[in-house]
Amino acid sequence: MTTTELLIVSAVPGLGAALCGYDGLEVLSAPSLARALHILGSTRPPQAVYVEDVCGSPQELWEVVRRAQALGIPALAGVRGAAVAQSDDFTDAGLSFTHQHEAEPLAAWIAQQLGRRARPSREQVTIAVAGAKGGIGKSLVVALLAEGMRRRGLRVLVVDGDLSNSGLVPTFRIPSGFPSYLHIAGDAARGAADQAAWAPHNIRRYIYHHEASGIDFLLGSEETTDARDLQRSEWLALMQGVRGLSEYDVVLLDTGPEIKKRPYAILCARDGGWVVLPTPPGRKERAGAGNMLRALQSAVADRDLTDRCFLLFMDPERGVTATVDQVAPLFARHFPRALTLGRLPRAPRQVSIADEEGDRYLSPLDVAPHSRLSRGAHQLVDRLCAQVGLRPPRPMPRSSLWQRLRGERIAVDSGASAPLRQIEAGEVRV
Repeated sequence: MTTTELLIVSAVPGLGAALCGYDGLEVLSAPSLARALHILGSTRPPQAVYVEDVCGSPQELWEVVRRAQALGIPALAGVRGAAVAQSDDFTDAGLSFTHQHEAEPLAAWIAQQLGRRARPSREQVTIAVAGAKGGIGKSLVVALLAEGMRRRGLRVLVVDGDLSNSGLVPTFRIPSGFPSYLHIAGDAARGAADQAAWAPHNIRRYIYHHEASGIDFLLGSEETTDARDLQRSEWLALMQGVRGLSEYDVVLLDTGPEIKKRPYAILCARDGGWVVLPTPPGRKERAGAGNMLRALQSAVADRDLTDRCFLLFMDPERGVTATVDQVAPLFARHFPRALTLGRLPRAPRQVSIADEEGDRYLSPLDVAPHSRLSRGAHQLVDRLCAQVGLRPPRPMPRSSLWQRLRGERIAVDSGASAPLRQIEAGEVRV
């Protein structure tokens, strides 16, 4: 990425430091508009300029803007002093301006005007769990990966991108009424031309902190009839803001099957992230996985994104005759660049017990911590972290031989909740 020299004349404390959080910006500061005018007249002028009317007179502001425009240099202005009365003149002159006066949102606006993205926090990795068909277990995979990574000491943010049928809210027992990130679009509308709504500081207001698991969430829509949606530009602005959240090591995206309407997994791979593709061996399920891989092959001209994709093979459901051993070679032959993450065992009873735990969240990993599913989930997390460059501070949970032999047994003690006891007793709940 090329570097843009940005000259700023600002009275906002910390603006220069905030701008350093964006890729490709080299920030130069001038003490006054008069000094900025002198720099613009030098033999080596900057490549962009941001000036504020509180750092001089409106006449000096206009002189800097006109000099920059004459040189073909992008000129941006902060207007909150005497020049506010001339806002219409700025609009007529094609000048981008803002009334923002806080460092972080102002830096986000300047970077957005110059087409710059926030630098990812150190080691922050974005991973989308995707599929071109519903009902293949994406939300379960997201939950297991998030739980497994959190237990390894990683700081995890889950973004719910399945706006048509979210499975995360019921899975994690998140109470209804917590505001969705869809409201940020309304914040942006109320902020007129300002893009501060998509800045990290505003996104943090919509993060749900899940105490039972220690996982944080940006929630989508919990109602299938909710007609609200994000434009593609709004989704990109949201993810740019998420990349600026320095408190997270990994961002997991739960995406929906509408890959044409909401190509969130494809955008993730295009921007340097990774895609985990749950791949059951059934005919319809493997056809959906193939559609997703073909979309990754052709989404960007002259670039095959399948090398950013991990196939997560899943044991077949009861009654399915095709096996993982039969379909895995087919994917390897047709999509040789795609990576294989491994194989996830089926444990419907273990998952069902966790799902039936009333209003209290219970992870399947805690129902039977030494089962094949739990051990397999931890191994997949370990392999995924190694592949994408994450370094968990805690070791992978281990099971002794005795624990592995007894791993499929689900203990029920006298303190178990009523739904759990009912399931173990074989009672049917309607």
